[in-house]
Amino acid sequence: MSNDVYPKEIARFNPINARLGIKSSFKNAKRNIGLLILLWMANDELSRYSFFESQNNTIVLKEEYLRNLFDYITPNLNNTVSYADFAEYINKLELMTSQSEPIQTAFQLVWRLAAINFEDSTFSDGKERTGSKRYPKIITYTSNLDLIKNSFIGQEDLLRSVLVKWVLSKSNILSSSSLSDDQVEQGEKKILKILSLLSDQTAFKIVKKDDEIVFRKSGIYQAIVENGEASLVNISGDKEVKGPLRIMAAAIKNDVEPFLEDTNNPIGHVKLKDTSIKNIKNYTERVEMNLRLLNVDLDSVLEKRKPEKSEKRQSSSINIGKNIIYYGAPGTGKSYGLTELIKENGIDDYDPRSGNEFVERITLHPEYTYSDFVGQIMPVVRPVQNASNEKSITYDFQPGDFTRILRIAFENKDHPVFLVMEEMSRANVAAVLGDLFQLLDRNKYGYSEYAINNPLIAKYVFADEHRTNIYLPSNLMIIGTVNTSDHNVYTMDTAFKRRFEWRYVSTIPRESFTNNPEISFVDKDGNELQILWADFLETLNSYIVNTLKLSEDKQIGPYFVKFPTSDVLSSEELLNYNNGLIRNKLLQYLWEDVATVSSMTSGQNLFSETIRSFSSLYSKYENKETIFSNSFLNSLQFKVKDVNDNNDGA
Repeated sequence: MSNDVYPKEIARFNPINARLGIKSSFKNAKRNIGLLILLWMANDELSRYSFFESQNNTIVLKEEYLRNLFDYITPNLNNTVSYADFAEYINKLELMTSQSEPIQTAFQLVWRLAAINFEDSTFSDGKERTGSKRYPKIITYTSNLDLIKNSFIGQEDLLRSVLVKWVLSKSNILSSSSLSDDQVEQGEKKILKILSLLSDQTAFKIVKKDDEIVFRKSGIYQAIVENGEASLVNISGDKEVKGPLRIMAAAIKNDVEPFLEDTNNPIGHVKLKDTSIKNIKNYTERVEMNLRLLNVDLDSVLEKRKPEKSEKRQSSSINIGKNIIYYGAPGTGKSYGLTELIKENGIDDYDPRSGNEFVERITLHPEYTYSDFVGQIMPVVRPVQNASNEKSITYDFQPGDFTRILRIAFENKDHPVFLVMEEMSRANVAAVLGDLFQLLDRNKYGYSEYAINNPLIAKYVFADEHRTNIYLPSNLMIIGTVNTSDHNVYTMDTAFKRRFEWRYVSTIPRESFTNNPEISFVDKDGNELQILWADFLETLNSYIVNTLKLSEDKQIGPYFVKFPTSDVLSSEELLNYNNGLIRNKLLQYLWEDVATVSSMTSGQNLFSETIRSFSSLYSKYENKETIFSNSFLNSLQFKVKDVNDNNDGA
């Protein structure tokens, strides 16, 4: 019938980042869990709230919500408790004062009670990682709140009494209850078991020597079952505990977990609590079966829908999906620019020296191939399980740089992921990309306009032998750098160029430029002169284009030479060291790429006409003789100072 009403189609949600590597500490879990649930119960049990408002550099609960909370729990408060004292205490709890990431990890990943997001959707999750300022957040509750509430049907007073007890722990505010201590204790055990059930899906990670162990709580239970009821399980590994495990370890220590308890000797170990090996074995089997039944494969069905539907939903959380190339002369700071882009788009603590699991950074070179980029099938020797200990050779697909980061992007669709390709002009990028070139066309949602058939990549990325098509998701950004002085190494055709957004990096120093010491050179009369690097750079670049008639790609950037700062060296020692950098890094480039070519473009010279070889140039500079042409020296004369004059006046 034309007027029939049909169910809404299943939405494909982006996977949630497991956050296994962040340093997320969250103190006093019980009282914040209690507050989160009570706020919901006291304020009409809606799904989404904007509970907070800014107050100086902090956030506090809005008056209407705080007043409703106070009125709701008044039966459990001593009649001497004032609203002002209650409000002051509540607004100092960790739900208001803690950084956003630990709160998100606790309530989204560990106990799955609510999603926590900033009201300002332009903020990244790491917005509060540095500094003490806190920003208003939106809390979106899950149906697990209904599970907790419905578990106490007919016992609403008991549920409220337990939660109030948790919230007011470690405070001077007195609570009261018509229920006995034993009743409240039994109610507390009931809630803790429900919370334990909710955290059974949470993934944790420890580092054991050079290996990583990713596990759930059921993995701890299984270790106890296999090794005996008195066994101690190491949940700290060999390095600092991070991510959800950090919060769970604190929860175990604070008696939040009903089946596990912390051991002081050895530190970082847990053991079984308040149950038998038989009970925990059967419970573990039920948990494992529940996890298996949750893993229903709908991909093959949902992928048949029109792609625009899922693309719009996915792009609402992250709409990065771009291909960008930073290009410019050598030393302009192209790599710095793309590092800042990564920081501004979701990984604000990114450090290229230490790397990041969501960033694959590669440097292209003439020997870099499609196999390095995509992967290749390689022979693998494996032992055969028989009496003779024979070995067999199998052929497995070994993923390349692109394939590895593509899988990370699909596994973490709510998190920005970056493939950084440095020095793209130094490799034959058309050959490196091969059939992947087709993926670079993106639609307005950031996805590949066209998928390609590549069963090897698809099997690795999706862990599904039936999948053959791959495409770029919207959370994967491809960023490259091109040195314009290398454009003759491997040229890029127009079809390739149009699939990238090209961002020019100027040779003009930024306002915050600090790589600007004094250097020296010798004028035509034999006087040693000093000039700031930025002034020398500006004059040189202008001379290259306007006098020598060369193109901009022969200019140099402000970071072509990176000068050190030192509190140990004297100013004279530092000047000599910087001059050594000019001699060893700049002169060869100017000789090979500028002076040699300029003879064909103009009648002017950069170096003195008496210098006919690089060895002569190098020697004269080292001996503090004149190396530059009169024409270039005349361009420098207004920006220099005489070293001898300075020394005479000392």
